[in-house]
Amino acid sequence: MKVLYYDCFCGISGDMNLGALLDLGVDKDYLLQELGKLPVDSEYEMKINKAVKMGITGTKVDVILKHPDHDQHSHS
Repeated sequence: MKVLYYDCFCGISGDMNLGALLDLGVDKDYLLQELGKLPVDSEYEMKINKAVKMGITGTKVDVILKHPDHDQHSHS
């Protein structure tokens, strides 16, 4: 068994976590299959792309809810 320890003393977002797992070698189809087992009420789509930002390459994961449960509003 392999163990991965995250030292996220300031937290980590879900999309960044998924991108990191993919960059570490987790198979995309396996990840999507396992996420499909979660009891999530709303449908979602995941867009997975390679990205470069400020010279750093990584995997960008966008999780898009197909049926948002609430109205859009500003957080400012």
